[in-house]
Amino acid sequence: MSGVERVLEIAASTRVLRARRLHALAQSGSGALLGREFVTFRGLAERCAAETDVPVRALLGASATAELAAACAHGRGALGERLAERPALAGALAATLRDLRDAGVPPSALPGGASELAATYSAFEAALARLEKQGLFDRVGLFRLALRGARAHLARREFTRVEVHGATELVGSVGDLVEKVAESFPGEAFRFFQPDFQSEYAARLREEWSWRFPVEAVETVAQPALTPGGEVTAETLRVRRARSPRAELEAVAREVLRLIADEGVPPDEIQIVARTLDPYAPWLESTLGGYGIPWSSSLTRPAIADPALRVWLELARALVLDLPRAALVRLFDSGRLRAAPDLVPALAAFGERAARQGGVVRGEKDWRAALETLSPGIERAALARLLDALVAGAAELASARSYSAAAECLARVGAELLGAENAERVRPALAAVSALDAVRSAAGASREPTRADLDRAFESALHELVSQAFAAEDGGTVQVLDAVQARALPCGHLFLVGLVHGAWPRVVQEDPFLPDGLRETLRSRSRRPVPVSARAEREERFLLGLLLAQARERVTLSYYESDSLGRAQTPSALLHVLPFAAPGTDVLAAEVTTWESLTPDFARAGDALVQAVCAGDAGQAEAIAAAAPAGAAPFRAGRALVTHTDRMSDPSLPYDAEVGAALALPAELRVTALEELGQCPLRAFFRHLLVVRPLESPGADELEANEIGSFIHHALETVYGTLFEAGLLEAGADPAVALRRARAMLPAALESATADSERKRVSERHPTVWGAFLTTVTRALADFLERDLPELMHRGVTRLAPERDATATLRVGGSVLAVKGTIDRVVALADGGLRIGDYKTGRSFEKPLSKTRIQRGLALQLPLYARMAAQGAGAGNVTAEVLTVPLRPERDRDRKREIERERELAELETLSEPALSELGGLLDRGFYPIAAKDGECRFCDYTVACRIRHPPSRARVTTSDQGRGFYALADLDD
Repeated sequence: MSGVERVLEIAASTRVLRARRLHALAQSGSGALLGREFVTFRGLAERCAAETDVPVRALLGASATAELAAACAHGRGALGERLAERPALAGALAATLRDLRDAGVPPSALPGGASELAATYSAFEAALARLEKQGLFDRVGLFRLALRGARAHLARREFTRVEVHGATELVGSVGDLVEKVAESFPGEAFRFFQPDFQSEYAARLREEWSWRFPVEAVETVAQPALTPGGEVTAETLRVRRARSPRAELEAVAREVLRLIADEGVPPDEIQIVARTLDPYAPWLESTLGGYGIPWSSSLTRPAIADPALRVWLELARALVLDLPRAALVRLFDSGRLRAAPDLVPALAAFGERAARQGGVVRGEKDWRAALETLSPGIERAALARLLDALVAGAAELASARSYSAAAECLARVGAELLGAENAERVRPALAAVSALDAVRSAAGASREPTRADLDRAFESALHELVSQAFAAEDGGTVQVLDAVQARALPCGHLFLVGLVHGAWPRVVQEDPFLPDGLRETLRSRSRRPVPVSARAEREERFLLGLLLAQARERVTLSYYESDSLGRAQTPSALLHVLPFAAPGTDVLAAEVTTWESLTPDFARAGDALVQAVCAGDAGQAEAIAAAAPAGAAPFRAGRALVTHTDRMSDPSLPYDAEVGAALALPAELRVTALEELGQCPLRAFFRHLLVVRPLESPGADELEANEIGSFIHHALETVYGTLFEAGLLEAGADPAVALRRARAMLPAALESATADSERKRVSERHPTVWGAFLTTVTRALADFLERDLPELMHRGVTRLAPERDATATLRVGGSVLAVKGTIDRVVALADGGLRIGDYKTGRSFEKPLSKTRIQRGLALQLPLYARMAAQGAGAGNVTAEVLTVPLRPERDRDRKREIERERELAELETLSEPALSELGGLLDRGFYPIAAKDGECRFCDYTVACRIRHPPSRARVTTSDQGRGFYALADLDD
């Protein structure tokens, strides 16, 4: 070995890798890199895995892992049913399992409440282990395999030092591989450099570090244009606005051209960065290329955007779905059918005629009939041959019993009709479809793929093919990057574009299978990097600060006022509290000029007017408005309102449902209103206090959303009332007799419930649908009566009150609440006890009496009913119970509906008191904040009026003193 030091540099991305290579070349002085090797995390994993001699045939894509997750979840209680009802959720489930697998959290670490997810996760791990024996790995599996070959690779390459650059944090599989590398290089021989700018976020990441090797926080550039934590100046930071993304990009291109041509700035010292480049993708080439600017980009796009590949998707749809009209018309119009190169106009005309005049829907019969309408001739004969090939292909694919057979069929027909050279481009997608057979076999799925399965598989695989939109050069180009690719890349001039709400920060939805509360618990207990969506806002702020810290000369921030579809946009809330600047720096406090600097006079609203309006000084505001040019006052007042609502913090919340005593409360609040107040105070304010109807009311043939529950309540009220009056519920009565009588009464009880005018109209206009609904309800009620009557009669019923109206005055904390409601069933027992029952027709059996949900104020109905009943009867021996009446009992394969769910009054009072006290305080203060978590938004009717997606509003409300107690409820542990 020569005396040259062998150094391995590992980078977080290809862009950082390129920057490190150029830096090393500049430092070498010889123009050559001796002894240094540069590799990304993925490249390192592939090299280390190769040392194990385990063949890696392919890496599973998103569609394959989604298919595997769905197969593993099949038959697993409510989780499997949810996937069966909504197959599109398979991708989300696969992402959840990937997060757990990537973080290295074993299935046994999941809490008892996630038993179905844990079982699915275990099956998922086992299936992947079986696939790995066939050479099929997911990304995590590749990194785990690399652990086995890491030491051998490092020893063979004889590295003496390792450096890691550009990574802010590490996911589990990558971190474990890096730690394996670090173990071979003690002391200063291994160094991990974390890009930072003395931020609290990165400091917290270092405190929670999951690995033993140390982290060194480093600044991207030694002397950034902006002073860390300092005041910004016009020389180093500019803020601009534009009408649209296209206008914004055009203006940036002109400024870039000026820097290169007039100031001599090297192109590779300029970066144009957006959180995502998608809004600018259609105009990048024409705009930057039109100005002659040398540029490269990290932008990728689906390969299916190429018409030569998109025609394969149309062909796949045509063959899988039995020649549907729309797919074939697009196939004929593509002009890419090699089987009939001279018939492009005739094909287009034939497709148009078939669509408009032939009455074609799908299938060979329809297309043959449409072909008969053409006059005999060469064109008709050629079209007939083409149709023969398509019909034969559709028949062959319809008989395919596996994904591989279907992929082979599409490859053969496509090569014949579209050309063999074109087929090579889709070979990876067809291979991914073929791999689904192994995926399903590993999960133990035996069902043959259906037409829908094949259609979904071909579409997903073809969309997963990506291409580099614009080739990246090694140097000498302006870099157009997304924010993740651009982080920690030094530059002279930085243009940060697209700083609008929704992009900065991104809106991240909470995981539907593993909520943030459980993720935080797993993260803290295991000290593994389980991703948490609630941390996304802090991560986004850190990412923006990191970008601001990497420019040496100047930073230009810009945003557009409307997107390409004309929808109005608002500047990012992060511009009001800019990171990497003095705390509270608001670069939007002054009027932001447009790129064209053509702001009209009436738009120059002064700070004095804004401050006067927001402070409520009407006299001062009127005086300022009177002195303004004509027409300016209304605009300035509106701008003042917008400025106020865009503040991140404010002691007064007049635009965030702080109404105070302006709105009188009802004399009695309904129990449902109080429960909804705990779930989302703002929604309860709209629905129960303002009594605002939803924007869309049910049509003439629709029922209200709660009609199923009301229907069942009505029927059960009739059945139980009749049984009690007949003495069939008394102690000693025969349960079999009572059950026969109840079953006999069900048809009449349901007929009586149907007599309601709206139900009657629906049943008469849609008798078949209504009949199927009655069959489902009858089965559900019979199942419930069979479970409930023996238990009820065993206790002995002395008094029964179905659908009992109740009122009470309850003291909670410092508030007195007058409440009313209708209790589904009140039963007095022979032993003197009182049982308060609430019918639940859904499958969320645990929620109504969940300890955590009661403490958080999300499930208050039964606690309130129990207290009301106890007050009305003067009884202390009160028990609340959940009466489960799922509409589809056959889906409850684990028979969870049979478990008794009940809590005593004393326990319910203890659990619910803090939440009720806080809600009473909200009512007293007249403050109705947005929900603690946006999971309540999925079925809300008031999303247009609510600003939960507006970061400044959310920040103001969630950090205010008035809402502190309410939001603290959401943080209670299980």
